[in-house]
Amino acid sequence: MISLHLAKWLEQEGFGTLDSDIFWEDAPLDSNGNPRNGIWVVARGNDENRFVNRQQFDVYSRYTNKLTGSKKLEAILQRIKEAYGDVCTLPTVPPHSMTEYYDCMFLPVSGIENVGVDDQDKVVRVIGAEIQYKIREEQ
Repeated sequence: MISLHLAKWLEQEGFGTLDSDIFWEDAPLDSNGNPRNGIWVVARGNDENRFVNRQQFDVYSRYTNKLTGSKKLEAILQRIKEAYGDVCTLPTVPPHSMTEYYDCMFLPVSGIENVGVDDQDKVVRVIGAEIQYKIREEQ
């Protein structure tokens, strides 16, 4: 569920609007059945231990204009690098989740990668990052 909060954080940081051009776990289809333009946050599997809560995640981009997608991911990666070492709290996402993720620290994992072209000949790119956090479950 932390990936939803990460998507909300991207919105808070000015990278778009949740459910408009920032999505959680998938790229929804438009009215014509094509994937929508935007970015989406997907949780990635990672090794776990009992001492640190952490989640690796990917941010994908798909835009009609290749340059737009590249610039968006470059800006997001730069923001994650700037946040490295800073401690923050992720925003809650009412009414979906009031879980609090706090004492969060971001770590960049991978730069921009071109993962291919989709069925509509649009380039899909991805970056990877990790967040370490503490959690207070919603009541």
